[in-house]
Amino acid sequence: MVNKTLNPEPEVNKDGKYGVNIPRSRDTSRADSVFSGTLRMLDDLGWVCLTEVSLSNNRRADILALSRSGDFLIVEVKSSLADFASDGKWPEYLDWCDHFAFAVDGDFPQEKIPEDAGLIIADGFGGAFLRETAPVKLAAARRKAMTLKFARLAAYRLYRNANAPVA
Repeated sequence: MVNKTLNPEPEVNKDGKYGVNIPRSRDTSRADSVFSGTLRMLDDLGWVCLTEVSLSNNRRADILALSRSGDFLIVEVKSSLADFASDGKWPEYLDWCDHFAFAVDGDFPQEKIPEDAGLIIADGFGGAFLRETAPVKLAAARRKAMTLKFARLAAYRLYRNANAPVA
């Protein structure tokens, strides 16, 4: 992830009318740090990962990881309690993975993470599973679809990056 400018909002000027759009940016350094540490940890554990993966149910997984044995893990990165509290859609990821976990930093109030979800604590240097969940095996047809999706997306991103125009 990189720092992004949010959609500009119109400003109200002295006359009470909308004026010039002023871009506002948000600090994503905390989420970037959790992402980085989580990806490093998963790599160390033998998982291969893709970020920002669209699922067939119109949700987007922050991290979709594939193990050596073919299990899928979806990780949702939460940068703050407000980010977690505003996201009630996480149960919709469960049908698309064998394992599910939240990744947060060390300052996050861990008791807020549901007991039936995994918990990863991460910073910019690495991470650790504090709680893993028992796997819920995907149906064979869904596993095949997810494996094909993962392979095609990985190949597409590799091709796109290898053939990016030189500026």
